[in-house]
Amino acid sequence: MGQASKIPLIVILGPTSAGKTALSLTLAKKFNGEIVSADSRQVYRGLDIGTGKATVRERRGIAHHLIDWKNPGNTISLAEYKKAADAAILGITQRGKIPFLVGGSALYLKAVVDNYLIPLVAPQPKLRKKLDRMTTSELVRLLKRHDAITASKIDIENRRRIIRALEVTLTSGKPFSSLQRKGEPLYSCLKIGPLLTREDLYKKIDDRLDARVKRGLIAEVQHLLDSGVSSSWLSSLGLEYRHITAFLRDSRAKNIDVRNEYISTLKYAIHDFARRQLVWFRKDPQIEWIAPTNIAHASRLIRKFLF
Repeated sequence: MGQASKIPLIVILGPTSAGKTALSLTLAKKFNGEIVSADSRQVYRGLDIGTGKATVRERRGIAHHLIDWKNPGNTISLAEYKKAADAAILGITQRGKIPFLVGGSALYLKAVVDNYLIPLVAPQPKLRKKLDRMTTSELVRLLKRHDAITASKIDIENRRRIIRALEVTLTSGKPFSSLQRKGEPLYSCLKIGPLLTREDLYKKIDDRLDARVKRGLIAEVQHLLDSGVSSSWLSSLGLEYRHITAFLRDSRAKNIDVRNEYISTLKYAIHDFARRQLVWFRKDPQIEWIAPTNIAHASRLIRKFLF
């Protein structure tokens, strides 16, 4: 597929709290766009505060895709996400609008941008149930034995991803890493990354977490648990849900000092996560890094890219 025939796709990416949502909303409004989420947690209904979903009002009438897509407790494979994202991007283009792929989930972004050819291995309930009875360390050891490459790259705290990699590997008889090939890119991409200084990013992370706790983050997690969502599934989602779930299961949870200790620990964990995200994203020389509030700079990049 020649460059001229590829669908133009604007990608807003970067670490947590960098300002991707606000920037993408402003740019999508300005350039007649629709937004496709590349956030592995915003796909779930009911996970609103902890994932930082823009409210319906904040979305300013801009169509969003792959947000509130699945019920909590479900597992979404990378192949399933990519298929849905490709369909959403095609639909946006056919409506004469500009697709914006927005998020910080690196694997989701790469699957779409680099056109990963991912095996469609159906979920295996019996195998998944067997794997879920194992501890995380046992799962990691099993993955290392069957697919050392994937084991070296995967988030070893993310049980869902580890179990899915094992599910694909054990079902297909081939290492998960050997099945993830790249096809010819489907899109012509402009990648824009909002960038803050490390100090400003950490402050924004802290302020945002404090605001989310004030808005009801702890109550949101409690409601999910009360509605039957398992603590193990919530803990697999990432830092906010993992730490808040652990806090709620702590017998000392009613103690305000204990709560503050959990929140403080969570802030530092998110700092570390953001630092690792930055290291990963900065390996990509195609990303145009800009100040998150510099709409004029971003607009110039988009105009040059589109016209």
